[in-house]
Amino acid sequence: RLSLVGSEMCIRDSSSSPLPRRKIVRLPDYDYSQCGAYFVTLCTENRAEILSQIGRGGALLRPVGHIAEQLLLDLPQHYPVQIDKYVVMPNHLHCILRITVPSSAVSLSGIVCAYKSLTTKAANQAMQTPGRKLWQRSYYEHIIRDEPDYQEIWQYIDENPQKWEIDRFYGKGTR
Repeated sequence: RLSLVGSEMCIRDSSSSPLPRRKIVRLPDYDYSQCGAYFVTLCTENRAEILSQIGRGGALLRPVGHIAEQLLLDLPQHYPVQIDKYVVMPNHLHCILRITVPSSAVSLSGIVCAYKSLTTKAANQAMQTPGRKLWQRSYYEHIIRDEPDYQEIWQYIDENPQKWEIDRFYGKGTR
């Protein structure tokens, strides 16, 4: 059973639920509202390849990809964040998101939840597809702990379009 607690989505254990219990991937005692850099990956619903296509010049954005990019770049106008690096792939988006000011009112999951909601609403409005899900339910995050970790992730994001055909998300969804 899902419920909203502040800006966080929480999964409540219900023994009568027919759904399998989701694995918790966040660190239990980590404060995701503190300053720091995070590697975030969002996947489209059913890994649909609707954000971009990969060509010789890298990722060529489709209309929904342009919306996803613009709203990602607009996040610093609404939250104390900085987008250090990003790439919009055909069925997923990677970014290094840095929280610049600690705030008990805003956490990484709250920012991601708001971003997913805003992009879904804008994409559905632009594509005239009301109610269509754009993103998978959860997201991947990794706390960037030091400069070598940061550089490795930066390089991964930078090289991701050139490695699309060997990417673990390649060919996993609808085209």
